[in-house]
Amino acid sequence: MAVNLKFFPFKDFIFSVVPTAASYEGYLKDMVPLELLSNKFVELGVGAGLSLLLALVFYRENLRSYKKSLAEILATGYFSNFTGKLGRVLQTKKPLTFIFPNGAEHQVHPDNIEIQVALPSSLSALKEYSNEVKKKYEIAYLKDSPTQDPFWVRGFVDDGGKMTIYEYPRTLFALPTYLRKDFADQAKAEKNSKKLFNYFNAKIESLRIEFSQDIPEEGIRFPNI
Repeated sequence: MAVNLKFFPFKDFIFSVVPTAASYEGYLKDMVPLELLSNKFVELGVGAGLSLLLALVFYRENLRSYKKSLAEILATGYFSNFTGKLGRVLQTKKPLTFIFPNGAEHQVHPDNIEIQVALPSSLSALKEYSNEVKKKYEIAYLKDSPTQDPFWVRGFVDDGGKMTIYEYPRTLFALPTYLRKDFADQAKAEKNSKKLFNYFNAKIESLRIEFSQDIPEEGIRFPNI
């Protein structure tokens, strides 16, 4: 495992781990033959070894915390910039007008709009769903957005006037940029993405609960893929 020094707990190692290297004597007496402990250098060496092991545990925990925080930051940004904003759009009482690439305009009441926000379980699932949505559904621009910000989605309007919007967290494609070693090859990318995407999805779920008053549950679905 390659070690990234920015996650090595130097402060903890210097001020906490190292001073304890000579304090293991009471514990070592029950673990190591007494004749070895008669040599102070051996005793200190074993203590230092245990200290380094503890430092490695700190390192792995720091790295895990960093990855989890990164995934949660992406989830928070995605929720506020898309899901939260779209939720506020759907709370309007007036019909919304969507403009499609062929110039057609469809006026749809918010009650007749359903959003499918797919939460992928891995990088391969994200890629597959992204490609499928891009192939099947056109971009529709929201005309006169209530939020005053440009807004577009992918979806379609059926003959009955109901609109279905298909969405997925595009922001997850940014993870390989921040964690290059975790996505160095296909096998690593698939394995590591599962844990990272789980952090992301868990954060989305907590945000849905926290801001449930802004998200109409009957209009937005979050299927796992």
